[in-house]
Amino acid sequence: MDDFLTSRQVQNILKVDRITVYRMLQDGRLKGVKIGQQWRFQRSEVERMVGGSPQPAASDQDPESPFPTHCVQTIQDLFSDVGQISAVVVDASGAAVTEVSRPCAFCQLILASPSGRRACESSWENVAQNCAAGSKYFTCHAGLQYVAAPIADRGQQVGAFLAGQFYWQPSDPREQAERIRRLAEAHDILQSDLAAAAEEIAVIPPDQHVRTEAWPFTASRAVESILCERTGFMERLKQIANLTQLSKGV
Repeated sequence: MDDFLTSRQVQNILKVDRITVYRMLQDGRLKGVKIGQQWRFQRSEVERMVGGSPQPAASDQDPESPFPTHCVQTIQDLFSDVGQISAVVVDASGAAVTEVSRPCAFCQLILASPSGRRACESSWENVAQNCAAGSKYFTCHAGLQYVAAPIADRGQQVGAFLAGQFYWQPSDPREQAERIRRLAEAHDILQSDLAAAAEEIAVIPPDQHVRTEAWPFTASRAVESILCERTGFMERLKQIANLTQLSKGV
């Protein structure tokens, strides 16, 4: 057991509180094993973090990304379930950093097509750029509506929380039929499948417009709090690492 540390020992070494230790455990920054009812953490891994040595990657997450993907995905899924609409988080360039939550059948068909997915990614890029300029209402290449809330870290916009795949009001049948025809042809999707899926696209009732507009901003603030905590933690680790290197040089 000398090779394992208790959560209290990890707290003392990393200079963080108990909640942060367990959040690190949940989002994969820290590995642990449960012995009985208590978590134990490998001493070598904790010492590597303190020493600033690179940790073996546990996922394909971009090390330069400011987003702890696991935590952000959990927040996104929760808010998507509460709002009963689809959501995705994109970075400042418009690249998705999470999996789409609650995608509607219509969008699933388009995303399953290589050219359709590229068109969606182009729409996300446009949203990210215009969200940075202050816009919050968007219509994607397929004609569906979105609300986007900026996500900032240390005063700089690093992404956006997109909630959408709905209509604010019922779509004109003739316009929708023509749009479906064009989309099916452009992305090699069976038109009848796309038309059937379009019947399931949500229409937000007028009495829910205000709530639907507001909750992406609540979700983005929740993501920002995670980024702030992560940034503070990484800065503390760097300070500890610098002190460790200085002590080695004495």
